[in-house]
Amino acid sequence: MTTKADVLIVGAGPTGLVLAIDLARRGVIPRIIDAGSADHRESRAVSIVARSLEMLDDLGLAQAAIERGVPLHTLNFYQGTTALAEMDVTAVDSPFPLDLCIPQWQTVALLRERAEELGVTIEWGTRLVGQQAGEHSVSVELGHEDGRGERCETGWLIGADGAHSAVRETAGITRERADLKRGFILGDVAVDWPLTRDRFHVYFGKSGLVAVFPMIGGYWRILASTPDDRPPQSPGLDDFAAHVAERTPLDAGVRDLQWSSSFVARESLADRLRQNRILLAGDAAHSHSPVGGQGMNTGMQDAYNLGWKLALVVTGRAEEPLLDSYEAERWPVVKAVVEATSATTKAATGSTLVARRARRHALRLFGRLNPVQQRLSNAFGEHLVHYRDSDLVFERWHGSQARAWSDVACTGPEAGELVRDVYVENREGPVALRHILRTPGHHLVLFAADTTDSATLAAWHASAHEAMAGHGEVHVITRGHLPHDSLDGVFADLRSEAHNRYGVRRPSLYLIRPDKYVGFRGDSVDFAPVSDYFRALGARA
Repeated sequence: MTTKADVLIVGAGPTGLVLAIDLARRGVIPRIIDAGSADHRESRAVSIVARSLEMLDDLGLAQAAIERGVPLHTLNFYQGTTALAEMDVTAVDSPFPLDLCIPQWQTVALLRERAEELGVTIEWGTRLVGQQAGEHSVSVELGHEDGRGERCETGWLIGADGAHSAVRETAGITRERADLKRGFILGDVAVDWPLTRDRFHVYFGKSGLVAVFPMIGGYWRILASTPDDRPPQSPGLDDFAAHVAERTPLDAGVRDLQWSSSFVARESLADRLRQNRILLAGDAAHSHSPVGGQGMNTGMQDAYNLGWKLALVVTGRAEEPLLDSYEAERWPVVKAVVEATSATTKAATGSTLVARRARRHALRLFGRLNPVQQRLSNAFGEHLVHYRDSDLVFERWHGSQARAWSDVACTGPEAGELVRDVYVENREGPVALRHILRTPGHHLVLFAADTTDSATLAAWHASAHEAMAGHGEVHVITRGHLPHDSLDGVFADLRSEAHNRYGVRRPSLYLIRPDKYVGFRGDSVDFAPVSDYFRALGARA
């Protein structure tokens, strides 16, 4: 039997599910399979950073995630009983200035529920056995847990099936690999510690580190490095108690072990993210040390970058070369993540006297420098990721003379940078810009500055719609009060906060991509570049 699918996603973890949701809400219902079982509860990844919370908010899931998790606000470092430094993770420019501690299975449960609401069915116990790529499709051989075989012809094959990806291996995509030779154990325990439950606590000892952070239900997650790269396969309470006793001043009386695992930190990076009709995302494309909590978040952001592009191609609204931008934009990002986590892991687990002294000195210095803390907080929250060098983005921004009402220190996000959230007002009251931009598609935001004339705003609105050519919505933001005969999609910025956040001094345009990065900006009301943007995208009306 041969079946057909526009898109086949292999792997129903966070990366695969985000991609499935993003496709489905754009009208493309993918087929998604996973070799595991529906009741598997993977809990290794527990950190959702600010940028990923913004993505979940766009999918309508951020509030539900926060209600199920534990918001963390600082990262504390200790040497024994001595406090070395404290990093404020709320120093990130985000509507979600926190790091959310939530078991991976809870994140997956939220994503599964949303995927199913959108008509996506997850096929468990189904694995990819082989594949043969053709010019217009990929022929995939599947195996089911009941022994049945199946051949599926798919337009696009997505490997989101983890570090041991069958998609990557059967496609023959090579990868660079390295063994960091650092062993770790991790598990969730009950214990009575007098620690504040709104932060990470990291303790450095002569033989390694112990990191503890709060979990739902009053439990604590313990992550401990082992003296060598041979951690116990199934860590027990005694293993965790021994590391806590040796490296921290905390009570080692841990109990009620809920879950445990062990691993050796290894890293890999695929040579490419796209091979014709095969694309890789998440751990299938890149894997690295969990130190820093970037793995799951980076994978979900891969999917968020790919989803809107793949949907445009599958629905025939853009040419296939658009998908080359996925690798062009994401590969440098994931390479930087692999390199950063490798360096951080080596620095955090170094046990020589020189390494320990250098780490202690660096942390004490870091604790005193607010600008450094703020940059690290933005890096931790994945807010420094940008696509400024992408061929898909451009700007015509001249930085015109600032008016008295403008914040001259703020130049606004450049093309290729993240949008900035701010509140504006409509007839019903205040509304967050991120919610205005939630509808799938591109968004053209016209900052009207001091222009409030209804006829002018209406003319701009009509011209903007024509330039968008059906690719998304138009929003007009004026500094004045809303006209009595105001059009739909017109908002007031009476305190100039939105204009200031976007560095606007005169009527200007911001074209926002579906993944909430600036695709184009120009500080004049000239709609020709908007049409140029969609032509460069290869998009069809």
